Amino acid sequence: MNPMNLSSTASPKTMFASNGLVEHLVRGIVGISALSYAISISVPHPFYSLALAGVSMVAFRGCPICWTIGLVETTYRKFKRHHAAPRMTISNDTAKES
Repeated sequence: MNPMNLSSTASPKTMFASNGLVEHLVRGIVGISALSYAISISVPHPFYSLALAGVSMVAFRGCPICWTIGLVETTYRKFKRHHAAPRMTISNDTAKES
């Protein structure tokens, strides 16, 4: 049993995807806010700007493209989980041996 995957129905954790869509969108809002504020204060406060750029990279888990890839993966996993085909089981009760 994999200690990182406690549930047998959980989908595997990918590098960019989050556990939920809301979590991923919040990380995007934090990243975009930190990056835009870092750009706006880059001339008067360059060191604060670098710190905010680091915050945005942590929130994005890389670059904004990495965040976008994670958004697509998270949305796909959520869609796949809600639209999964029901599994059919075959029981041996119907087949009787003579």
